Amino acid sequence: MATPQSVFSIRDGWYGYRGPPVLADINLTMEAGRFYGLIGPNGSGKTTLLDLLAATSQPDTGIVLFKGRPVRSYRRQELARQLALVPQDFALGFDYTVFDVVLMGRHPHIPRFSNPTAKDLDLVEEALALMDIKHLRDRVVTRLSGGEKQRTIVARALAQDPQVLILDEATSSLDIKHTIEIMRAVSDRVRFKALTVIAAIHDLNLAAAFCDELVVLKAGRIVAKGPVEDVLTSRLIQEVFSVEGHIHIHAQTLGIEYAFRKNTAS
Repeated sequence: MATPQSVFSIRDGWYGYRGPPVLADINLTMEAGRFYGLIGPNGSGKTTLLDLLAATSQPDTGIVLFKGRPVRSYRRQELARQLALVPQDFALGFDYTVFDVVLMGRHPHIPRFSNPTAKDLDLVEEALALMDIKHLRDRVVTRLSGGEKQRTIVARALAQDPQVLILDEATSSLDIKHTIEIMRAVSDRVRFKALTVIAAIHDLNLAAAFCDELVVLKAGRIVAKGPVEDVLTSRLIQEVFSVEGHIHIHAQTLGIEYAFRKNTAS
């Protein structure tokens, strides 16, 4: 059962896209105010698991609870007031400005036929600043670079001011500067606003630096879950990613550094 502090709880979740299971025997609980990193090889089921949490897909069997209720029982607007999703793939096919797209994050909070309030506009301005795109506010989104579009979509999610933020490889098309800025902005909201973040992350250095806990997937099953320092061991890296990992803990920053070399073992 979900605990009073749990945001998500999945029990006996299976999902298969009408074929062999992509996710199997998923049992998982996530608490509020934590930064969860979802890691695993390509094809391990990370995006599918995020889709189940965001209610864009439903499990074939099992149940997904959000704050103790089946996530599928929420009306879309009710869920959107509490949960924001930054997908891996998104289409911006109309000539909206960057400002308009970020303002869309406020739509679940604005009554029909009403205008944005001062609070709505303040949250949009804050998100534009955090994502370093204020200078792009009047630019048409169809003319942005891939990285600029990505930052715009993240800004839209931040303007939504959700209690839960789901990120599916949200920094995959960004340079290192903007990647770190996004991770810091999100991490600060976890720390100071009790935001819950669930992020699929390929870069283990980022996961180690910013996440509180990790959920490790391999072949559609959860193989490990817990604090970063407990989960990311050389043995797990070898078993899950088939590479050798050398872990160095820096006392000054409490960070973990991972160095990899190709595994030549047959």
